[in-house]
Amino acid sequence: MNNDTQRNGIAIVGTKARGGIHAVIENHIQAGVYDDYQRYLVVSHDDGSMFHRFYVYVMALIALINLLCRRKIAVCHLHGSHKGSIYRKALFIFVCRLFDCKVIFHLHGSVFARVYDSAGGFYRRLVQYVLNKSDSVFVLSDYWAKYVSSISNNEDIRVINNFPSPVFEDLFEGRHFAHSEHIKLLFLGFIGERKGIYDLVEAVDLLKKQGVTGFKITVGGNGEIAQLKALIEERQLSAYFDVLGWVTGEQKYQLMKNSDLLLLPSHNEGLPIAILEAMSAGLSVLSTTVGGIPEAIPDDASGLLIEPGNYKALAEAITKYIECDGLIELTAKNARKRYDAAYSSTANLSVIKDVLNNLMLQGKSA
Repeated sequence: MNNDTQRNGIAIVGTKARGGIHAVIENHIQAGVYDDYQRYLVVSHDDGSMFHRFYVYVMALIALINLLCRRKIAVCHLHGSHKGSIYRKALFIFVCRLFDCKVIFHLHGSVFARVYDSAGGFYRRLVQYVLNKSDSVFVLSDYWAKYVSSISNNEDIRVINNFPSPVFEDLFEGRHFAHSEHIKLLFLGFIGERKGIYDLVEAVDLLKKQGVTGFKITVGGNGEIAQLKALIEERQLSAYFDVLGWVTGEQKYQLMKNSDLLLLPSHNEGLPIAILEAMSAGLSVLSTTVGGIPEAIPDDASGLLIEPGNYKALAEAITKYIECDGLIELTAKNARKRYDAAYSSTANLSVIKDVLNNLMLQGKSA
């Protein structure tokens, strides 16, 4: 069997830890990004102890080398972020280069810029190696494209918008936007400081003191669950919060169906998949002016954004949604239009496939 016949596969390398990157990988597979080629999923990171994570990484490296030695793949699609992910991906890229395998580096890191700007020379050189040695770099927004261009000489930087699973899209058509005096707010994400969950507690505490009622917040996510519950109890805010922990599958679908508004007051982001899921499902969005979020929600007609860490502004925005009749419907419908135009799988699939097809042809002939 000749090399062109054999090298018709794509290795997808990334985490299976709970979170946005894993969701993106699953959504790409479900949307048919790799349907034209043999697909090999290589798990390079997972939740768990340091020993477990090291074991997963070593096994991933062995699996990738095995595929390369058997000439099974022509392209490697690497999903990465920052810190340890950069070290792991640098070695993967080095190995791929030894075998003339084409590489896509898909950058997801929400604090990638902050980490790079504050890092020492060795880490910066490693980042530049990852960016410059990749045949194509995928980023989540124009903001990240400009930043990556400023620190690398890679000429093929593509804005590939995250897109959620189409499973939530049908919720929009069945949604009723009749005004309710009691709105249901939903937080989905890692429960910790970076996602702004403690700013949300401060905002709700302020709203309680101001006598604002008519809302309840459901919190879904992994992370500092016990710490959040303790703080809510301490502030006597249990009537305003329902903390579920990690949600997925049918439970997540029902939460999206029955909620009015997604809350994500993050301090750092790329472009959260939760926001795009909300836009597709017909939820309004209240988030912050970080990363690629302002590109998805560019004005008050498609959602409300505040500066990160400003819990007073967050409280004011929640109050605005409660008091302004029709605001949820207006912003949700406009956000769905933006989703259809730029963030659906349909809008992004052809761009990714064009890159894969071109690299595949180059990789098979190498």
